[in-house]
Amino acid sequence: MEHLPVLRLRASAMRIASIAFVASASALSTAKRRLTRRDVGGAVALATLAPLTARADVKIDPNSVRTTKGGAKYVVVKEGGCPLIDPSGALGSCYPAPESYITIDYTGFLPNGQVFDSTEKKGGKPLSFRLGERQVVPGIEEVVAGMKPGEEVQALLPAALAYGDKGVCTDDGECLIKPGTNLKYFIRLNRVAAAAG
Repeated sequence: MEHLPVLRLRASAMRIASIAFVASASALSTAKRRLTRRDVGGAVALATLAPLTARADVKIDPNSVRTTKGGAKYVVVKEGGCPLIDPSGALGSCYPAPESYITIDYTGFLPNGQVFDSTEKKGGKPLSFRLGERQVVPGIEEVVAGMKPGEEVQALLPAALAYGDKGVCTDDGECLIKPGTNLKYFIRLNRVAAAAG
């Protein structure tokens, strides 16, 4: 039984490697913390996972990269599916449609890998919005529209589908997100609920 924790660690390392395609070092660090708690149950210290780094030689099948109509690119890192109570999607809880209520977890990354926003931070809560109501950046809406509940993706949003030529800046000209910046996102679709009516 002594080999069981090692096997769990290897499985976690393989999951981390599969996420690393778009993830930066800080994204990978976030994934490691999440996997440490969930998969290894805290038995392995973060220092044990620290030597794992994103590898440039991880092969991504070019056919697995999906592109939205607006030009956002994403790769599914965990498949989703319809809830057991709605296996066909007839109740509207499987496939996002305009005006559906959506709940997601996400982490946004600047091109240098720095996290600029996340629902997964300590005390963070999932984000809920109505699809098509422009409550989130257009790229998130486009990517989420092609997902199923439980699905996790790594996405690259061109500036035009994120914060565009305005960026996120103060009146003083200091910018959290500079104008014209492409952004990376990890997105998990937690729930879809059909619009009433």
